[in-house]
Amino acid sequence: MFKSIKWKFILIYFLLVFLSMSIVGIYIVHQLEDIQLEMSRKNMEKRIQSIIYSSEVLKTKEWSENVDEIQENFRSIQISYNENLYVILNDEQKTIIAGSVEDIIGQSAFNTTSINNYIFIKSLTGTAQYTVPPNQYEEIEGDTETPIFYHMSYPVKMDGNIKGYIYITNNIEYIYDTVNKSMEIMTQATIIALTITIFLGLILSSSITGPIKELTFKAKQMSQGDFDQKVNVKSNDEIGQLGSMFNFLIDELKNSISSLQQEKSKMETTFKYMADGVLTVDINGNIIHANPVAKNILLLSETEEKYDDVVKNIKGDMVLSNLKDKSYHGTEILEKGRETYNVDYAPFMNNQNEIGGVIIVFKDITEQYKIDKLQREFVANVSHELKTPITTIKSYAETLLDGALEEKQIAEDFLNVINSESDRMSRLVSDLLRLSRMDYEQTKWKKEKINVGEMLGQVAKKLHIQAKNKNIKMHLGNIQDDIFVLFDRDGFEQILLNIAGNAVKYTPEKGNVWIDAFRDNNKINISIKDDGIGIPKEDQLRVFERFYRVDKARSRELGGTGLGLSIAKQIAEAHNSKLTVNSEAKKGTEIIITIPEHS
Repeated sequence: MFKSIKWKFILIYFLLVFLSMSIVGIYIVHQLEDIQLEMSRKNMEKRIQSIIYSSEVLKTKEWSENVDEIQENFRSIQISYNENLYVILNDEQKTIIAGSVEDIIGQSAFNTTSINNYIFIKSLTGTAQYTVPPNQYEEIEGDTETPIFYHMSYPVKMDGNIKGYIYITNNIEYIYDTVNKSMEIMTQATIIALTITIFLGLILSSSITGPIKELTFKAKQMSQGDFDQKVNVKSNDEIGQLGSMFNFLIDELKNSISSLQQEKSKMETTFKYMADGVLTVDINGNIIHANPVAKNILLLSETEEKYDDVVKNIKGDMVLSNLKDKSYHGTEILEKGRETYNVDYAPFMNNQNEIGGVIIVFKDITEQYKIDKLQREFVANVSHELKTPITTIKSYAETLLDGALEEKQIAEDFLNVINSESDRMSRLVSDLLRLSRMDYEQTKWKKEKINVGEMLGQVAKKLHIQAKNKNIKMHLGNIQDDIFVLFDRDGFEQILLNIAGNAVKYTPEKGNVWIDAFRDNNKINISIKDDGIGIPKEDQLRVFERFYRVDKARSRELGGTGLGLSIAKQIAEAHNSKLTVNSEAKKGTEIIITIPEHS
């Protein structure tokens, strides 16, 4: 209950009034008690003085010689119901010679309970003594409570000598009755004041906490995303000004949120559809934002993941600690499978102008990287392919110049080698020129309707002698006469010769080569299959790359340039066709040419 400011306000108000009333009441009651006691003391002192001055015998004569006269005179004094008076002679026994209680007359003041010995002894010094009781009641003989008395011992002097003492006790119960009654009145007044305080506190606190509760409720609605909130302003005081400012704040907040949402929408659309991957990581390694491209690159799931857990599986040296060592600023090359990315990263600042994390951008440079790599490999391969025959030609020519021309047989053999290497260089240059023209789309294809069966028969005849020299059997399938394709004749023939020639070239002696063609869903599939050395699985995706050879030493030995399949693939793609490789190492290879049918 006291968690509410309303009840806290009432409690504080209640305690404030309670403490104020209590302090005031206690102070007034204590002052009243002190005043009453002081008045009683003064009255007692005046009473004694009036008794002394009204009696000649007490005032002028020797008390020890006039005891009877003092007693007679004392009987004429009117004694109040609440007081007792005693006349004590200043002799050795301090004898009571007169008093309102006749039973103790003649006794020593030290031997009676009606005389307070402490007060009386102190008055022997010659000064009046009195006592104020510490408690309202004194307990006598068990639980019996008797009224308390105010005691005063007054020395009577003559010529500087003490003749005796007037001792008076006054019942002051009425004073404490008055004090208690005053306390009751103050208690009742306090209760009434506290009741009124609680009632007024409820009204006052409700007038304050009501608008605050409304503000709290509206703020809660806003925290849940509902910004269509307004508070009712019912006054012009501070609470009303707070409500007005709240309404103004809501209007400004709605405008700001609308602007932010527009900017956020622009940014999200930009990030979502940009070609580069964007990843935002905070200083603790939590992924704050990732656009679809970045999620695809890093294989991010919908659940929250740590940056290091994701990136260490792709590139371990890109973990956050390594980026921190580089001040969160730099560039990396990331290779993932067959894709290559240029990774740029830079820090961003938080609201305290401290580094809050890092923004990482993944730019796909696969094609550019591949082209650069191919260009480097192409230059290296061309240099290597040309260097070998040039070296051979140069060495044989130098040998001839050194005198080998004189021996006819040796000279002919050397010249045959030089001629063979020159042919090899010529084929290489021709293939390179052909690829260059196709790269720059300078080749003009003369497409015509070609009978597939007839073309395959011509290719088989051209390869017959080469196959016969290796005792390879060529099997030409029973191809239908009505299968036609729209193709450049020379290009079509070169594709078939390159693929079938490779089949014969890389098939061991006494092997087999099968050539066949068939229809499949408006496509013509031409299959060239052998039972040769085959192509390992890891090399099958690269056999169409320029200068790529599965067995480089054997390929050069057999006169291959490494460009045949690359040329075949490029010609096929220019005619909306494709090449497919099916192979298994040491079991053979099948290459299928798929061409749209032309009726």
